[in-house]
Amino acid sequence: MNGKDIVGGLEAFNLVGKNAMVTGAGRGIGRAIAEGLAAAGANVLLASRTENNLADTAATIRAGGRRVETTRADISLPDDCEALMRRANDLFGAIDILVCNAATNIQGVAAGMTAESWRRVIDVELSGYFYLSKAAHPYMASRRSGSIIFVSANSSLVGYADLVAVATAKGGLDMMARNLAVEWGSDGIRVNTINPGWTEHVPPDGADVAAGTGDLEEDIRATTPLQRRGTMREFGAPAVFLASDAASYITGQNLIIDGGYSVK
Repeated sequence: MNGKDIVGGLEAFNLVGKNAMVTGAGRGIGRAIAEGLAAAGANVLLASRTENNLADTAATIRAGGRRVETTRADISLPDDCEALMRRANDLFGAIDILVCNAATNIQGVAAGMTAESWRRVIDVELSGYFYLSKAAHPYMASRRSGSIIFVSANSSLVGYADLVAVATAKGGLDMMARNLAVEWGSDGIRVNTINPGWTEHVPPDGADVAAGTGDLEEDIRATTPLQRRGTMREFGAPAVFLASDAASYITGQNLIIDGGYSVK
């Protein structure tokens, strides 16, 4: 056995000929993952509740020479998820990679959380991921191959104020990944999560929260061993890893990308 056999070689990370679908791909981590998968060679279907949000991501991927398609879908609706998978299969002939990333960005303290807000978070960030995975299952199982990646969060592991609904959904995602990994392993389907911590991003209101000043930023630096937020570019490669043959014996796992915050 040579070194190439041991590590799988760089070709194990190659996604040429693979077809991926990424939800919530218009911005932030979803965009970074979609662009990372495309850079590794995958064709990508981008999905969002507002299709116009996908234009910039699609343009970047297209400029890199990969095939990219866009579509609108509300993953909180089971029928939309079924239609989304049919469209992906019709476009590409197969779906090899599903990345569930869509989120609602609803935060709030538990005592003030409305029933409507609670339901919306759970409908999108937990139930929606289940509906999508269930819809993808027959397409992947028929080929005995597939990688499903949930974008969870380190709030599934540690407590945060103002995040009760989101953290509950993310904790459910971690457990869902484990259960689906057990149920679908015999179908050749792997299911894992990526769990980001404090990350640079621009929220829907356009306010830049990636600035390096203020009490919050000082607290992040003090409580994160790497003393900073993660950058968008630091999520594309981990997703490529989990989607690729380099992770062919990895399923039911949480890949925690939080600069060490959750272990301090």
